[in-house]
Amino acid sequence: MSTAAHLTRRLGLIPVPWTCWGEDWRARVTPDSVHRTVTAGLDGGGTILLHDSDCTSAPGSWRTILGALPRLLDTCEQRGLRVGPLRDHGM
Repeated sequence: MSTAAHLTRRLGLIPVPWTCWGEDWRARVTPDSVHRTVTAGLDGGGTILLHDSDCTSAPGSWRTILGALPRLLDTCEQRGLRVGPLRDHGM
């Protein structure tokens, strides 16, 4: 068992794989690039990985996510996808 898997189990956490991500940690990311990256593989039942801090991302990249979210939510609605919290994914 890997160290990460061992620590996850020890802390009582449940690992959740994502099905698409915004590549939002990069220095030159924009709300448009996050939207394009996420929606290219977006399908029902998926989990989108977005970062909400600069801890492991380029400084200020969290602002890019805030800029991308309204359009991402609109796209999900147009495709008939329901957006909800991770706890509702049936994990």
